[in-house]
Amino acid sequence: MARRAHIGLIGPTTLAMVLALAAAAPATEYYLDSAGGSDDDAGTSPEEAWASLDRPAQGELGPGDAVLLRRGETFRGRLRINGSGSAEAPIRVGAWGEGHMPEIVGTVLLDGWTEAGGEVYRATVAESAFYGQRKVFSIYEYDGDLPLRLQRDDQPPTERGHFHFDAQTLTLSVITTDGRSPAQHRLEVSVIEQLMDLRDQRWLVFEDLSLLMGNCRHVVLSGCEDVVFRNCASMFVGMYGNPNFIVTGGSRRVEILDCLLYENVNCGILFTAGATECRVAGCTIARCASNDGITCHSGGTDEAGVRQGLCGDGVVIENNVIGLCPEESIDITSGDYHVVRGNICHNDGNPGIIIGHDSDHVLVENNICCYNRGGIYVTGKVDEGARGYNRVIGNLCYENTYPGLEIYANDTEALNNTIVNSRERVAVRINPDAARTVLRNNIIAMLDPTIPHMLVHFIGCTPEGVGAQISDNLLYHAADVRKPEVFFAAGQLIRTDDGAFTAEEFVARYGTGGRTIVADPQFRAIEEGLFLLGEGSPAVDAGIDVGLSFAGAAPDLGWKELGAEAGAPSYPTRLLDGGPGDREIILRLWGKAG
Repeated sequence: MARRAHIGLIGPTTLAMVLALAAAAPATEYYLDSAGGSDDDAGTSPEEAWASLDRPAQGELGPGDAVLLRRGETFRGRLRINGSGSAEAPIRVGAWGEGHMPEIVGTVLLDGWTEAGGEVYRATVAESAFYGQRKVFSIYEYDGDLPLRLQRDDQPPTERGHFHFDAQTLTLSVITTDGRSPAQHRLEVSVIEQLMDLRDQRWLVFEDLSLLMGNCRHVVLSGCEDVVFRNCASMFVGMYGNPNFIVTGGSRRVEILDCLLYENVNCGILFTAGATECRVAGCTIARCASNDGITCHSGGTDEAGVRQGLCGDGVVIENNVIGLCPEESIDITSGDYHVVRGNICHNDGNPGIIIGHDSDHVLVENNICCYNRGGIYVTGKVDEGARGYNRVIGNLCYENTYPGLEIYANDTEALNNTIVNSRERVAVRINPDAARTVLRNNIIAMLDPTIPHMLVHFIGCTPEGVGAQISDNLLYHAADVRKPEVFFAAGQLIRTDDGAFTAEEFVARYGTGGRTIVADPQFRAIEEGLFLLGEGSPAVDAGIDVGLSFAGAAPDLGWKELGAEAGAPSYPTRLLDGGPGDREIILRLWGKAG
């Protein structure tokens, strides 16, 4: 009681001074050095650095504090940060010293390997080594270059480059890629899940870090706000079915900027369960073993089939290079009012970009989708809550196998896009559920005369039946000038439920499709993959004003105004394509090569 009375004697002026002094307390930098540090030291200078990732979690950080990991070194375990920063002074987690980014790895190095015959070697993993499940989902040979993932088998291995883990005895059986003893390699055994697990924290900045070879998802952010990951590499994730980054639990304003996400077992980044106003920009995301590069998705369905854990709204995905995904580069299937802008989506097993399920009011603008199973698909479903009103503006889709643009959702506007060479289907397909589609100022072209498909298909419907508004597009099929009879009647470019039509017949039949130009668009910069307009292109000044900026007497058709090369997404020197040249690109993006 005496203590309470004493506190009560503090007057307003004295209390204000105490609070001011507390607010002015200097921020502290804590240093980690896995090779030369000690957890018994103060950690407040390079000379007194801590050694382990466990040490920062033993206290609580405040605004302006920093945790710095020494460059060129490897730190094993989970990085946990207690505390939150402020808008004026976020907590920083980054790097110090010289060399490549510090590596946070979810692995152990084993000794005690014994030969078991047939090039098989065995070792036991200590139960205490595991964070999470008592399973080993991945093993990597990491001899100084890129980690090389060994294949996981259900039975003891019989081939080089394979392994098996017995969860009952915690025994690993391994055949290395060259058949030699694992002791002659740096063999990294994944045992640690969630290299970072952030819960209900605010104002954190992570930069210049490598997150490698976790046994499961690498980063989980739940209920977090104003958290930034910048210039980090998160690669070689260990378990099927888990994304690299998960942003969930109502997190807001999480940003992932200029990062490299590679060898993602599931998707690269999952936004779900209320994640709102987040942003992914400037990242390279490649090689997902399943699913997508980036997805805004629900948490699944209940027994009645109702989607649960819906993503929040307003996620911005811009200026990323995403590819080599078995599904989509960008999958927007939950939440509304997202923006997908300036991305390059390539070499995917599904369309490059999908807008589906309950999502609506999504802007898809100025993206390039190439060498995918399709370009941009707008497929939101009314019975799942989608209202439509998506806008597909100024995109380039070329050399996709299925349609460069497919529309299912109501009230979709497709304006000023360039669709070129859909190999196995028509270039643009409009479905019966796509009420009130608007298709204006687009260039739709098959430059390869051997492609045996028309340009636009109203599949199972007619423009009249779905209330489509079509005008001021350029249509071109090179087969019109090289034996068109091989594929379809001369000049027939559009198919509906009623049959096939020339541009003129289409207008006469349905009263829409006016001011269509049928001519070679005369592209330039084709080899560069940009399909820009040449000076004499019939698409110049041939459009209608749809509220977008333009130069000249009228808008140009297609994705770029004449001379607007600077507004195109910037291609890297070479896209990752799964070939041998990828190694050099990954090392450069990772900061391990010039």
